[in-house]
Formats: sequence, structure tokens, C-alpha cells
Amino acid sequence: MQSVLITGTSSGFGRLTALALASRGHRVIATMRDPDGKNRDKAAGLRAVKGIEVLALDVTSEASVDAAIAAAGELDAVINNAGRATIGLAETITPTQLARDYDTNVIGIQRVNRAVLPAMRARRRGLIVCVSSGLGRIVMPVVGLYASTKWAVEALAETYRYDLKPTGVEVTIVQPGAYPTDFGSQEPAGADQARAAGYGPLAGALDGFKERTSKPNAADPRQVADAIVTLVEAPPGTRPARVSVDPTGAPLVVRLNEAHAQAQRDLLSAIGMAALAD
Repeated sequence: MQSVLITGTSSGFGRLTALALASRGHRVIATMRDPDGKNRDKAAGLRAVKGIEVLALDVTSEASVDAAIAAAGELDAVINNAGRATIGLAETITPTQLARDYDTNVIGIQRVNRAVLPAMRARRRGLIVCVSSGLGRIVMPVVGLYASTKWAVEALAETYRYDLKPTGVEVTIVQPGAYPTDFGSQEPAGADQARAAGYGPLAGALDGFKERTSKPNAADPRQVADAIVTLVEAPPGTRPARVSVDPTGAPLVVRLNEAHAQAQRDLLSAIGMAALAD
């Protein structure tokens, strides 16, 4: 049994991962914002499952992160899953909206990592999983600024993987593809949609995106949770830098991962740090 803390468990991949890990006998600390208020029902559903504890944790607050990590006790693994997205043509998204996305998706990971790493390094073991996206490698209109946050997650997590390699703490990135979610319908749109009018045929790109993402998708998002469970249960030293979980089997992200890994091996070798390469 391992003790695993997960951020962003009120829905989606985070909730599914909490359930999957608990079903395997692990101790799960499922965290979310406001579990005794807005998310009371979601928290109650998780608390009813054997092996799951629920704690309040807002990744945009250092005090909240530190309090939750202290209350969680010794941790074997941390899953950085909390995220948000603002969608629309880039110009329609205000700087305030973009800053909020980066505060959650990128700086939130930094807050959590800094809170858990001293204890993990002291024990010379531990796992940090950062949930990125296929959009951490590719870019499409309407979701481009969200993709930029995931590109940042990729760089941040890979940097930690290199930095922590001598300490025994491992870092792996999980890149989910397109799964049936409420992404298109529920995520906030750029607040300045009037600016989209000047984009000709792309003026309706946001509506088109929402229509496409609302269509039925038979892919099972539990595949992402299962991939994370596999990482948690894998023997130390065997966990890869990246795991792509794509329901379409599209090779684009895997091809980019492979090309990137080779370029990184070449770079690290050139600067005398080949031992850090995967």
C-alpha cells in the first residue's frame, strides 16, 4: 500500500484516479477546493469509498497547499492533476484570464512540489506525476493558450526529473489525449469575444470547437487513471519520463516525445550531463 495525494479530484481524471487507486488498496488523499462547501456532495461521494480521505487544497494558495501537505502525513506519490482552461482565439482571452490559468496549471505544480519535496528527498524516494496533455506537445486554434500552459508543465516537470534524479525521487509526465469530458461546454471562454469579429472565417472557431467536443466519444477516461495507477505501482527506476494515453492511437505526440528525447540526450551529453538523460 502506498499513500498518494491527488490534486483536483472533484471531477474528471483526478476523481477517477482516486477511485482506481483506492480499489487497489492504496491510501488516497483526494484534494479539492471547498470540500465542505461548493464541493460538499463530491467530497462526500469520495469519503464514502474505503481508503479515500478528502482534504481541502487550493493549488493557487501556498498556505492552503502547505496545510494540506502537513495534514496528509508521509506521502509516497503526488499526482499534480488540478487544472483549468480558458478557451477561444488568443486575442479574446484577457491577461487576467491567462494569469489565472498559469497560476493553477503551472505555478500550482510548483507550490505542491515545493511542499512535498523536502520529505521525499530526505527519504530518498517518492514519485511526482504531472498531468499534462497531448496539447503539451501540439497547438490548435481556440485552445492554443491553454496548450501554452501545458507546454510550460512539460518543461517544469522535465526540469524536476533531471534535478531530482540523484535524489531517488522520480517525476513522470502523463499526456492524456481527447477523452469525453465537459471541456468544450464548461470551460470559460475568452472574455473579450468582440475581438473575434475581425478574424474572418475563424470568427466562429469557438462555437465550432464546442460543437465538435460535444459529440459522443466512446473512449474511456479511466484509461488515464489506469496509466497513473501503473506508474504508482511500478518499481522505482522503471518509470518513464512521459506516458501518452491517447484513445485514438494517434502517433503524433509519441513521435514528438521520441524526437524530443533524442534531442535532450544529445544536449545533455554535449554539456557533460549525459547521466541525467533517459
